[in-house]
Amino acid sequence: METSQVRPYGGTRIIDLTRELGLYAARLFADLGAEVIRIEPPQGGPDRPVPAATGGSEQATATGVQFAFLNLNKKSVVIDRRTPSGRAVFEDLVASAQIVICEPGPDEPDLVAGLIAVPGTRVVTVVSYFGTDGPYSGFTGSDLVAQALGGIAYLSGEPGRTPLALPARQSVFVTSLYTAAATAIALWDSERSGVSHVLDISAQECIAHSLQNAVQVYDLENRILARGGEGIRDATESAFTCKDGHVFLAAPLALSASWSGLLKWMEEEGFDGLARLREPDWADRPTRARAPMRAEFRALFERFIADKTKAELGAEALRRKIVMAPVSRIADLHTDPQLVFRRYFQKVAMPGLGREVSFPGAPYRLSEPVWRIDRGAPALGEHDEDILGRASSKIAHR
Repeated sequence: METSQVRPYGGTRIIDLTRELGLYAARLFADLGAEVIRIEPPQGGPDRPVPAATGGSEQATATGVQFAFLNLNKKSVVIDRRTPSGRAVFEDLVASAQIVICEPGPDEPDLVAGLIAVPGTRVVTVVSYFGTDGPYSGFTGSDLVAQALGGIAYLSGEPGRTPLALPARQSVFVTSLYTAAATAIALWDSERSGVSHVLDISAQECIAHSLQNAVQVYDLENRILARGGEGIRDATESAFTCKDGHVFLAAPLALSASWSGLLKWMEEEGFDGLARLREPDWADRPTRARAPMRAEFRALFERFIADKTKAELGAEALRRKIVMAPVSRIADLHTDPQLVFRRYFQKVAMPGLGREVSFPGAPYRLSEPVWRIDRGAPALGEHDEDILGRASSKIAHR
């Protein structure tokens, strides 16, 4: 097994003061060998699903799946930064780090200035919803607010109806990806030049930079991209119900092989709806995108595939060069042949549950085996003594 020194960020210490937007960014570095240390208050960070135990030497155990995923490979140290002794321990720890990623809370107006004042060369990355200056800088943000003010909500939904937010807190993860990329670049330069850097990451700006293909549409077609919903799609472009779930199909006229392959398949099986799909109106692209045609195609195609399973449809689609694939449920992913072959899922022990849990693996493949899960999400203060030492650990809590 390789040592931490040969991993990309082996020997790099990162102080993780994130709350939401930067949690995944810090984990991306930890997966590649960095020592990522969460600095938490005595009651635990705001993302912990289980409150810290009070009194004694008990530690809070995190069992939330989201917390466990975002904090894999990290360490946890408890420091009460409200006290002079705690602040002294905190500054010593910052002085030992090459990177600090922080999300200042409303009660921490001087956090960034304090981090910059600590002697030494390092990258200080400040993540927030609106950046550190400007008319919105003092506003409270959220995923929904970032999507709305960042413009992505305007592109989501049906024409003529209200905008919609993208699911699964996508602005949070997009911000983390930009945070990690910018921090990595700044660290490279800092190590080369010996100069410190302060980065200011705004979630609103990250979203505005990722507005699908809106810029290209304006540049190439001289129009402003707007909500399209299902209204601009070909009748064949959708998810359809089959015997054991759903499949996604795309067989517009622009994909002639997919459309002709589908009609040939129906012909071979003697499907009685084929004659209708060969009528002249199905050869007109604008007509095929209208609601009545979409409804009619759905009825015909779902009748054609009603007795076929996702696996059968997928195999036939490959053989016939039809653009169609099974719609996998979350439960299906663990047995997906491609993911199983590439050993994508990783088993991680979760002490709070008393068993191992499967987690998604690396979101990339490198030629060297430098990515790995070294440990599960930490219990509150789990690494106090290892990192601070027994005496400093006690001082940090006071």
